Amino acid sequence: MALPYACLVNPSPPMQAAIDAARSVRGTTSPNPWVGAVLVRDGAIVSRGATSPYGGAHAEAAALANVDARGATLYTTLEPCMPFEGKKTRPCAEAIVEAGVGRVVIGLVDPHAPVQGQGAAYLRANGIDVEVGDGGEAVTELLRPYLKFRHTGRPYVIAKFAVSLDGKVGAPSAGISWLTGEAAVARAHQDRAWVDAILVGSGTVLSDDPALTARVGGEPLGRQPLRVILDGRGRLAPGARALGPGALVATASSSAERLRALLATGATFLQLEPDTQGVNLDQLLQALGQRSVVSLIAEGGPTVLASLFEGGHVDEVHAYAAPLVLGAAGIPLIASDARFEPFRLRETVVEVLSPDVLVRGYTGDWSP
Repeated sequence: MALPYACLVNPSPPMQAAIDAARSVRGTTSPNPWVGAVLVRDGAIVSRGATSPYGGAHAEAAALANVDARGATLYTTLEPCMPFEGKKTRPCAEAIVEAGVGRVVIGLVDPHAPVQGQGAAYLRANGIDVEVGDGGEAVTELLRPYLKFRHTGRPYVIAKFAVSLDGKVGAPSAGISWLTGEAAVARAHQDRAWVDAILVGSGTVLSDDPALTARVGGEPLGRQPLRVILDGRGRLAPGARALGPGALVATASSSAERLRALLATGATFLQLEPDTQGVNLDQLLQALGQRSVVSLIAEGGPTVLASLFEGGHVDEVHAYAAPLVLGAAGIPLIASDARFEPFRLRETVVEVLSPDVLVRGYTGDWSP
């Protein structure tokens, strides 16, 4: 998305404070964007706000609550909202006008069609000075999943995997199924904590029986991502730990008996068309978008990862490299018959999580 205005490379201090507020609630607001706002008078921040969980107050309303905003400047990371069908809160643009705010500084125009450009226009029409672009690049980076969701109707997909130095994901025959250390595991759970869903294949569930929960400090969080399990061949057993309430099983199998057994666990069921790798991933991602899944981490094994890469569905890669060499006993990350062209990650970042290393970067055709 080409930004229709000049963006400041470095956000102003008040906008940086708003960005920090937005980041603090990332993962708690979907399908709404995580937004931050601060109110400034005489160069000092007098109040701060961030978006509440869906249905609650937006950042601007939170920043304006219980404070005299007349003539003050409001900094907000995303364009204030306007009325639209199904909206659960009062439009922020109207609240800003009623509060008597004198100036509004916006980081990024909201790509949501009922709001896009109209929030800023409404403020200007009501005599408020509006500036757009302060911190635009930083806000774009923070809101990548939301922007992808609004542009395409599909979730932002992060492919996460751990590999040895020779590109293997494990060596079960040698008793090696866990590659990374505590720091890398903790980092992975930090990401699980903010995404809307975790995606794995039935092979991972059958071999590892993971809980697929987000745990910080070893304790499960109150808010958990949706657990999406691909089971194209109908192999899942009802006793798997990942099943139960909060699990969605995507399958091409139509066995009524099996469906009853899975539903009895409390899981939900999504019937998809089959493809050569199991289930139709285009259908799956479209269906997840319709369920307001804005972001997901794919933690599946080699088959799931290859299918996602082949379909061009991956937006970001999180690759954890462990200081191991597994040799002939190791299972390759990508099978030799995978059908996708080589690619290079964009805007890569390397994090040292001793003894492991995390490499992050963007891929795929979509870019904000």
